[in-house]
Amino acid sequence: MTPIATQIEDLGQLTELDASKRRLTSGTSEFKKLTVECNHVRERLPAAILHHYDLRISKGKKGAAKMRNKVCGGCFISLPSGQLADMLREDMAVQICGNCSIFILPGDEPLPVAETPEVTKKAATKAAPRKRKAKAAAPDAETATDEAPDTELT
Repeated sequence: MTPIATQIEDLGQLTELDASKRRLTSGTSEFKKLTVECNHVRERLPAAILHHYDLRISKGKKGAAKMRNKVCGGCFISLPSGQLADMLREDMAVQICGNCSIFILPGDEPLPVAETPEVTKKAATKAAPRKRKAKAAAPDAETATDEAPDTELT
């Protein structure tokens, strides 16, 4: 795994642990176990990521959310195609939503990397597009000539 992929995985794990901690009261043994696990995960993450994450949490918001159907899990707004393309790259960086500033984690469903052969076969068997109808030539002032018709008057 690349270091960035492990950072994204650790960020997802930290988000799940924080969500579990919020559901518990602060004095229980389960809460203390989750706090210890959170501290171990936090040690593996860079300070810049933790600072941004903690800033979001301190405001009572989510620190990170999974992307579902090309939509941010925090604000539910469609992600730009360029950002989706960046998430597919091997050397990707941790992505932040441009609208709500939340860390975007890859969703459970895989993003399409390339078209499958079945899709390309369907595209090849599609009917050719229809040709446009030719417009009827209407006499325009620009195209009209001053010449008289070729008929003789008798």
